[in-house]
Amino acid sequence: MALLLGGLLLMAVSAQAQKAPSEKVAGPSFKAMDADKSGHLTLEEVMSYAKKKSSDTEPFRITDADLDGDGVLTPEEQRKAGINGMEQFGAVNLKEMDINGDGYISREDLDEYYRRKHREAFAKADADKNKALRPSEFALFRF
Repeated sequence: MALLLGGLLLMAVSAQAQKAPSEKVAGPSFKAMDADKSGHLTLEEVMSYAKKKSSDTEPFRITDADLDGDGVLTPEEQRKAGINGMEQFGAVNLKEMDINGDGYISREDLDEYYRRKHREAFAKADADKNKALRPSEFALFRF
């Protein structure tokens, strides 16, 4: 009887977990960024990854995406506008993203924004300042 109840409880917990997807979005993995499989990440590998991630995001008009007009593009606004690829950044300050200030996030704006964010994250994570991230330092790689 206890085994049956335990099995039912396990199934209920599993079903509940499937119904409530996590809001947390995983960032890049060390493995995905370590192109040469050397066991450490160089800035060049991080920047190559940034270029790839930038190409996953389509250009957009700010007024079409910033639904409340506050200058911040939230993950919810990103979803509603159909903008993919920026989940790892969370809420985005659109002034930082619109490099030339024209109200449109162009391919050039996206490329520059991703370069800046990845370069900043790399610099913060490189604790020993040896210009390479070990897996333990990569745990600090946050946007």
